[in-house]
Amino acid sequence: MTRLVFSRRSLLAGSLSAFVPLAVRPAAEPLAAVWAVNDGEKVEADDLANPHQRRNSAWDGHTARIFGARNEVVAFQVVAEAGQAGIGALSVRLPVLRQVGGPGVIRYAPPAADPSDTVGRQIQVFSERYMRITEKSNADWIYLRDSPAEPPDPLGTKPVQLVPENAVQGGFPLAVPAATNQAFWFDVYIPRHAPAGVYRGQVEVEADGQGRSVPVELTVFAFTLPDQNSIDAMFYYESSQVELRYGRNLDPVFHRFAHRHRVEFVDAYDIATADAARTRFTGADFTRANGYEGPGEGVGNNLVPRTFYGPEPDFDTPEKAKANAPLWTDWLARNLPGKKTFLYMPDEPGSEDYEYIRSLSAAVRESGAPLPIFVTHAYDAVLDGPEKAVDIWATVADLYRSPAAEMLRKEGRDMWFYNGQRPNVGSVVIESPATDPRANLWAAFKHNVSTYFYWHTDHWRHNRQVLPGRERNQNVWVDPVTFYNKRGWWANGDGVLVYPGEDRIYPDQDRGIAGPVSTIQLANFRRGIQDHLYLTMARERGLGHLVDTLVEEMVPAVLDEAGPRVSFPQQGNAYEQARLKLARAISAS
Repeated sequence: MTRLVFSRRSLLAGSLSAFVPLAVRPAAEPLAAVWAVNDGEKVEADDLANPHQRRNSAWDGHTARIFGARNEVVAFQVVAEAGQAGIGALSVRLPVLRQVGGPGVIRYAPPAADPSDTVGRQIQVFSERYMRITEKSNADWIYLRDSPAEPPDPLGTKPVQLVPENAVQGGFPLAVPAATNQAFWFDVYIPRHAPAGVYRGQVEVEADGQGRSVPVELTVFAFTLPDQNSIDAMFYYESSQVELRYGRNLDPVFHRFAHRHRVEFVDAYDIATADAARTRFTGADFTRANGYEGPGEGVGNNLVPRTFYGPEPDFDTPEKAKANAPLWTDWLARNLPGKKTFLYMPDEPGSEDYEYIRSLSAAVRESGAPLPIFVTHAYDAVLDGPEKAVDIWATVADLYRSPAAEMLRKEGRDMWFYNGQRPNVGSVVIESPATDPRANLWAAFKHNVSTYFYWHTDHWRHNRQVLPGRERNQNVWVDPVTFYNKRGWWANGDGVLVYPGEDRIYPDQDRGIAGPVSTIQLANFRRGIQDHLYLTMARERGLGHLVDTLVEEMVPAVLDEAGPRVSFPQQGNAYEQARLKLARAISAS
């Protein structure tokens, strides 16, 4: 049995068959619509009337259009809407992008068992997994509930994880319930040697034997992003949490994965552990010989903290600090010169900690070791003291103060900011817009912040702040609440930028992936770091007026400039329009 289809919504959705005015299709057609969107949106599973179906920066109603520089990872999404009968088996593929009128080719290769093995895998495909948010985060240092700064659409079934196509759960093919969206994420790495020009291919969608194609057009601009980032992105990472879930250490895998996203997963190092990880800092870990192709090939990590979240036993008294500081800095100067290090003081210290911090700082200074003292605190003249005890101050966004930051930098010291807090910067939680992490890097560029810090990457086990009686080993694939403390503050997805690909604690959630599973949040951090490179390159090429104009348009009131509402865009279109202006100007310079 067949029926005539006159669906206006299908026409607007941009599927290829929608361009046949009186299509005759089976009544039980599995696909109701197929369309594309940029990487700055979270399309909910039940949002069947999303306005981006008609047009967005990556979709003109017929073709997915993306652009980028050489040595950049660009991304887009394809959304498949299931018809009234649902879909039993849904899969997508993008085999190749070929240069029009030229020799350039960007190829797909099937994923390896190790998700960080990217050699030859210039096109990667993921399914998006959804989590239902029924209650808003209530931690007021992330955003204040029911305030003008609250995310615009905090509740619903949000896409979160980017699941590799070869996962045993969430891999291809997928079953999709009736009248439900299923989104797919495409990462495209543009090789350093790719000729500039237009590349074309098509996403092939197959649903229960029905095929649909979405044309893809990639414009490669005639410049190359540097391998060295223009900002350090420091994301805390615990090996012990990985070992608990996987039953083995996977540090090389997780660090390669981070490198592909242009971020650094960090923890404390001593001489023995830094020496064992030396190739992580020389760049040898990030070569084709070791399974890595992509941004930062052959370039090592830059951050080698001596302690993290406290002075730790080697530095917890002035006597130990004085003795051990020179041992560390002398070894670092001989073996990993030029790397950024620091001594992390008690985290978010209260006034009762001030004298202790100053005593440790004085001991390090007395030793003569050039070991910076780091505190997570807004600038405080009392804590600093006349000796100027603190070298690096890192503060939450609403306590950042530009005059103090400028003073510190003139003195050879520094101020960073960490995490996310609307309206001052974006919030890194599930219910926030996809672009919130991206906004943080624009804010950092505007305020000359050299390092952005996010408090945790794999917070799969609650820390000691958790409410007594709550299971410390979190079922993060099921429960969106990933931070919960004794005072009753909690947040959705906070501290979890990657999810466990294997799980010995919750084996029913094991994906069979021997490494991390990424998120839309982490992908948008990468997007922001690449934006930072665009802005830096443009300024270096004498395009300062354009840079200043775009920065003022995009982040007019961030950090200590912020008012009661978010000032930065909350959709991907504006960011992509700004990036396109930068790309055109850089290419022409």
